[in-house]
Amino acid sequence: MRFAIALLVATGCAVDAPALDAHHPANPAAPTGRLAGSSPTLRPGVVDYQDVPALRTGAPPVHHHHGS
Repeated sequence: MRFAIALLVATGCAVDAPALDAHHPANPAAPTGRLAGSSPTLRPGVVDYQDVPALRTGAPPVHHHHGS
């Protein structure tokens, strides 16, 4: 019973969440189209990563199974 009273008092002291910025995606008043498509860095061909290994374009290597 004491726990329930303490919980009731604690939840009564909770503060409201801060207001969202006008351009925050979760704000319903944010501009329309804010979630349309991926960010430019995720679109193919926009960014070229030099430190990532190149994809293999030739035939895959031959894989041999060895008997045990």
